[in-house]
Amino acid sequence: MIANADITNLVRHKLIWQRALRNFGRNNAMAAAGNMAFLTMLSLFPSIIFLVALSGFVGQTERGIEAINFMFEVLPPEVSGVIKAPIQGIIRNTGASILTSSILFALWTAAVGVEASRDVLIKAFGRRHARAMWIRRLESLAVVVIGAASVIAAMSILVIGPAILEAISTHAPEMVSSGFDQIWNYLRLLVSPLILLLGLYAVYFSLTPRRVKKPYRLPGTVFCLLVLISTAKGLSVYLKYVDNYDLTYGSLAGVVILQLFCFLVSIGFVMGAELNAAYTATDKQIARIERALKEDDQQNDDKTPTS
Repeated sequence: MIANADITNLVRHKLIWQRALRNFGRNNAMAAAGNMAFLTMLSLFPSIIFLVALSGFVGQTERGIEAINFMFEVLPPEVSGVIKAPIQGIIRNTGASILTSSILFALWTAAVGVEASRDVLIKAFGRRHARAMWIRRLESLAVVVIGAASVIAAMSILVIGPAILEAISTHAPEMVSSGFDQIWNYLRLLVSPLILLLGLYAVYFSLTPRRVKKPYRLPGTVFCLLVLISTAKGLSVYLKYVDNYDLTYGSLAGVVILQLFCFLVSIGFVMGAELNAAYTATDKQIARIERALKEDDQQNDDKTPTS
């Protein structure tokens, strides 16, 4: 029973998670995650085509390739093995020009995948917050373009680290010998999670309905990141010890694994959206839930026989 009128942080987080889990079921999140996983696979290669074309157009082809290689490092080896050869073919055959019908079609298809993520957030926050369809479509196209440009810029920034270290080692070798380079090696371990965290936060930031006042984004971002990392590591361990999965699906085993990975990560994304929506709930809504719980406790106390 909640004794204080003011809700404590622990109880508040408990109520928020209860709300998120309840809405996760009410919004048919498993079906939404399945649709999102399918559209992710559908838009994956068009997104890479646009990324490679854009990086070549701005003279940063190597940065685009580094971004794709970073994706291979994040994904489980079994998933990377499925898409690595087709993606390498894309890299070889995609030119620098982006004003072609194929690249425009790739851009539009990638935007469709973005729309799947947006629909999840609209459903989590309530459709009354959604903008007109044509505005959302234009925003999705902008997300793809800006997202690809941001990836190229992020990969370019990562190049600065080793260059700075080399400059320091040239002008102040005693700093490097004293362990500065070792510290940098430890910091590099945080680069991948940090990039993923910033990328997921950017997705939630750009796709959350604009009419929502002061929305939370960090709780869902952290949750989705943990799900992504756990899925990547856990799936690799599982497939390492279960080596007969190809007997069930045959030559399609790799595709099924990729679809499973996308589905599990999509579940994490949907639950992250519900968490953000739950944390965005006003204090009045939380207080209403608290009063309802107190009334339930009071009713249970009234029904308890006295000795």
